[in-house]
Amino acid sequence: MTTLFWIVAWFLSLLTAAGNGFIIWLVCNKRQLRTQTNAFVVSLAVADLCVGMTVVPSLFFTKSVDSPSPVPGKFEILSWFFMDSSVTNLCALVLDRYLAIVMPLKYLYLMTQRRVVRMICLSWATAFIFIATELCLLLILQTPLIYNVFFWLVIVLYKLLPCVMLVLCFASMLSLVHKHDKAAKTLARQLRFNHQANLQAREKPAVIMMGVVIAIFLVTCAIYFRCGFVILLDKKKCDDLKYKIPIVVFNSTINPFTYAFFKSDIKRECRRIFKFSKKDNDIRPAYP
Repeated sequence: MTTLFWIVAWFLSLLTAAGNGFIIWLVCNKRQLRTQTNAFVVSLAVADLCVGMTVVPSLFFTKSVDSPSPVPGKFEILSWFFMDSSVTNLCALVLDRYLAIVMPLKYLYLMTQRRVVRMICLSWATAFIFIATELCLLLILQTPLIYNVFFWLVIVLYKLLPCVMLVLCFASMLSLVHKHDKAAKTLARQLRFNHQANLQAREKPAVIMMGVVIAIFLVTCAIYFRCGFVILLDKKKCDDLKYKIPIVVFNSTINPFTYAFFKSDIKRECRRIFKFSKKDNDIRPAYP
């Protein structure tokens, strides 16, 4: 690993922790942000925060201490768990937005507070059960074969299936927004009044936010798919950590900035915070 790699990796790790930590603080501190949707946002932010705090440090310590044991260290296990939890929480968030956009009249009936809590708990529980099963088999069998088996399970369960689900949900949301946009333009021409603004404010930012998050996730998955094909076709080890780790961490880095730019309620609170900070600096008396 080169010096440039570690500089970029540690920078992204710190930026991930800071950005997601800010989102967690903002939602928990502002009463008006404590909504059902933002519960999924906070859960994903916690997972991404932990990804930033464990993935790069675990790789750093693994490279520093070369151990022949097939059983991974504590940091490495935690990084696996939080990366899988990030995927499951992302799927839960996209599913929530899908229901809100595609079935807005049934959304409040379907997404009760109890159901939201269950979905969040299930997102964490599935990742925990998967990692716990892998760790138990590693401790019992003590063979690297378990790595290969679970590598393919990760690709199928945490990469391929989520990719299919996220792409289908995003395509459905995008199609619905396009239909609403087209209907609003037709109605505006008939009534000579612009009814398009409210539709854009409610739906388009949510779809754009989901599009950015899903696109970064797909790039991350593409790296895993490439690695899987290399192992499958060439029968050799896939040594791609030099760009896999930065992309994986960047996937967790970009999420809080996406919320700040495209999620209307969080964007509004961010503007208020930074606007007040700017005013405080402007009225601060100047000392000679």
